[in-house]
Amino acid sequence: MITPRGEKVPIVLDISREFVQRWCDEYDNRFRGGWAAAGEMAIRQWLSGLPEPKYLNKQYFVRLGHWKSQRQMKNYEKNDEVSVKEATKSAYEASDELLKLHILKGLKGVGVAVAAAILHYLHPDQFPIFDYHARTTLKKAGMWNRDVDDASDNAWQEYVATMRELSGRLGVSLRELDKALFAYDKWGTTGDPSLRSG
Repeated sequence: MITPRGEKVPIVLDISREFVQRWCDEYDNRFRGGWAAAGEMAIRQWLSGLPEPKYLNKQYFVRLGHWKSQRQMKNYEKNDEVSVKEATKSAYEASDELLKLHILKGLKGVGVAVAAAILHYLHPDQFPIFDYHARTTLKKAGMWNRDVDDASDNAWQEYVATMRELSGRLGVSLRELDKALFAYDKWGTTGDPSLRSG
């Protein structure tokens, strides 16, 4: 936007409920029928059939790791069945959020992003997916002051708080918000103001 005096004014992205609905739909349309959507559904269905406390077995742990980050597949496979079940069950039961993250990071191939994804699947109403694209969209909206590449434990804690506040204020689920923020950064068109404001 240019002011009458010729000064550039940065346009701040408005993340509204309508924005989330629009871009969540875009995400679903883009991934419908693909391996990522099928994987997400399979993991959720498997977990929903388990009694408390929830956990992942090795098969679904590897599948979830593949869903989030394929680069560490060889390392995911190095974890044995017992370690995966014990770590994910312990993370599910731990009351301290940072402890949950650290327990999961003890598994081979698991960094903050994959640990955060596991926590999302174990507690979908409490933890968002921790994603570069989502952080980029939050930065465009003036809601993320860190570098978008910051995937530290502290960044994750700040991100969780931001996403919880935003999803609560907008009345959308964390996963709907995740999808919308990811989709906007991947496919949003900066030249069309209607795509910016929802």
